[in-house]
Amino acid sequence: MPQNDTPKPSFSGGRRWLSALNTILAATATLAIVVMLNYLATGHFWRFQLSRDAAFKLSQPTKNVLESLTNEVKITKFFQPDGDNQEIYGLTSALLTEYQNANPKYVHVTLLDYTRYAGAAKELLARCNLTGPRQKDFVLFECNGHQKTVDAKQMADYDFGDLMAGKSKYVRRNAFRGELLFTSDIFAVSHPQSLKTYFLHGHGERDPDSSDSKELPGTGFAKLAAILKEECDSDWERLSLLGSNEVPRDCQLLVIAGPRKEDFLPSEVDKISAYLKSGGRLLALLSKPTSLEPMLDKQWGVRLGDEHIVDKDPRFYETPFTFRTAQLSAHHIVNPLIKDETPIVMVYPRPIYPEAVPKVPGAPEVSILAATSAGGTDNIHPPTNYFLMAAIEQGVIKGVDTPRGGTKIVVVGDADFLDDQVIILAGNHLFAKLALSWLLQRPEIMIEGLGPQPIKEYRLHLTSAEGSLVRWLFLAAMPVSVLALGALVWLRRRH
Repeated sequence: MPQNDTPKPSFSGGRRWLSALNTILAATATLAIVVMLNYLATGHFWRFQLSRDAAFKLSQPTKNVLESLTNEVKITKFFQPDGDNQEIYGLTSALLTEYQNANPKYVHVTLLDYTRYAGAAKELLARCNLTGPRQKDFVLFECNGHQKTVDAKQMADYDFGDLMAGKSKYVRRNAFRGELLFTSDIFAVSHPQSLKTYFLHGHGERDPDSSDSKELPGTGFAKLAAILKEECDSDWERLSLLGSNEVPRDCQLLVIAGPRKEDFLPSEVDKISAYLKSGGRLLALLSKPTSLEPMLDKQWGVRLGDEHIVDKDPRFYETPFTFRTAQLSAHHIVNPLIKDETPIVMVYPRPIYPEAVPKVPGAPEVSILAATSAGGTDNIHPPTNYFLMAAIEQGVIKGVDTPRGGTKIVVVGDADFLDDQVIILAGNHLFAKLALSWLLQRPEIMIEGLGPQPIKEYRLHLTSAEGSLVRWLFLAAMPVSVLALGALVWLRRRH
């Protein structure tokens, strides 16, 4: 009897359909699990740093500030990514990504390229009243109607050593101050505190309410007052210390705007001295001698000369009474001006002479900000270098009640350079904004431990022979090796 050699199917048609259905269901279930895990991961992810030297690892104070947020903080990077500040943009973008990842619920970061989206850029500038030097390359922080900005020029510390020594034409960035500034501004807009500046009056000081004065039109301080209000978020009022009036406790900054009449009474000087010793902030613009000089000399280490000077060097001379600063010294106030090689226009100022201060803990630190060239002269003595302005800082002493924070003072023997006619020249507007921002800086108790992050620079030094070897390695050896490998593969496949 013939045998049937046709093989019988191992599975019936029904079992094959069940197997296919089981496979589809298993794949669908696996895909659903993956989707659900990804959905949960978006709100419960865990990030960690593998590199010990990670440049953008957020510090614990920053994490504490971000965790305390209860309202949305909108952060706008107003940059041209491939523009002049490309390196700063890269550092900023990477750091702000960490901020958003640390609290994606309340921190939202966007980029506005002002070259590609000019209309949106103009709308943002108009809405936020951003004018003057902050029209490009900055970071804007907004929360509940409060705003702060950080310019690209403020985000880095610079090493001017090679430039000053004539070894290089370039200034090297050596530290990135992004976290210090960003965390401070996020805290400022999310936990707003009112800032208050007082302009002293009663001695012929410049008028912060008008561009004009009775004596000379255009010599008011309305533009400086506008910088305080619009760019430094500080309200301001006038203040007289005559009689029983004291410096108010809400005074974050006291401005002495070029008194031109009576000297200050001893009682007024005592009140100003007490304010500074309690951690006050002072912008002293003293175009003529007053009775404040002995206090600044004995207590804070700066003496103002009675004479007036000009710079006769033709490279800096402008008019018989005005000249441009020949030298700016490294300091947070003037570093952005140094980077852009932007001078300050001075108007017949009195010189500054730093006095020797005992090197003891808590002593004030005096920093010279600007100087003339060797052509500076008072028209009596031989030309020489004169110092033009100074910044003084004294930290908080432990155990002493200083509710305003550490003392900060900027002293300039010139008030005309910040009046409404001159403040628009050269770098005067930017200097005013930077000086006021430095003076109004919040006490940094909440961000203690934060500081500039060093920018590491690696240099590869090669001899001429080693450089030639590397050049031939990339131009010849590597391409030839790739061609040889391709030829071997082709021969192997052919045979």
